[in-house]
Amino acid sequence: MIHIFYRHYQNDNLEHTTTRSRPDWFSYKTCFDNMLHTIKNTDARLTVMMDGEVSQWIDVNSNTDYSVHQFDGGSDSASAAYTYKYIQKLLTESKIKKDDLIYVAENDYLHINGWVEEVETLFTTYNGLHYVSLYDHNDKYISSMYSDLTSKIFTTSTHHWRSTPSTCGTYIARAELLMDDLNDHLDVVGDHNKWIHLNHTKQRFILTPIPGLSTHCMEGLLSPTIKWKEI
Repeated sequence: MIHIFYRHYQNDNLEHTTTRSRPDWFSYKTCFDNMLHTIKNTDARLTVMMDGEVSQWIDVNSNTDYSVHQFDGGSDSASAAYTYKYIQKLLTESKIKKDDLIYVAENDYLHINGWVEEVETLFTTYNGLHYVSLYDHNDKYISSMYSDLTSKIFTTSTHHWRSTPSTCGTYIARAELLMDDLNDHLDVVGDHNKWIHLNHTKQRFILTPIPGLSTHCMEGLLSPTIKWKEI
């Protein structure tokens, strides 16, 4: 079972932000509609973690495709902390199981069809996995800081996966492991810093797919080889 906690906030007027370079096809609604489309007819359960006023295109009364949990965080870090503690509460109340997969998802990603099945196959094929991101980070191929990067390659019957030192705030882990690392997620500032910390202190590792099963929608950093505009 995959539980998706989709972190969203009121940004109907922020289709193209000034602080990030977005592809010309980007919108938050497109990313949300894409998520709904790619989990259709799967056992994935979607909860929209709605920080602040609900966007007009999100149905608070939806009882079929997703549920909406509204709260007031006020900042990205506060929103993330609230989401982690909400997951902890659900686990304590046995509303999710400790071996269920938890997908903490930010609201500016696109996914390809079949990602749910690929994730389930990966976790079925290998025991003891820690964190999985669906984003094949383009910076790992083009940035000079990764010029000597080495990765271990894993395979399933349908896909290749590589180890990577860090990812963003969108990833999958089993509920029990996520809660074991709760304080690290709450206390360490910066995505890259957090993943390096988790690797050094707890030997946690991250896998990402080749090719990607999702992309962070930032110009120049899209998962390579995939025609995301067509998706």
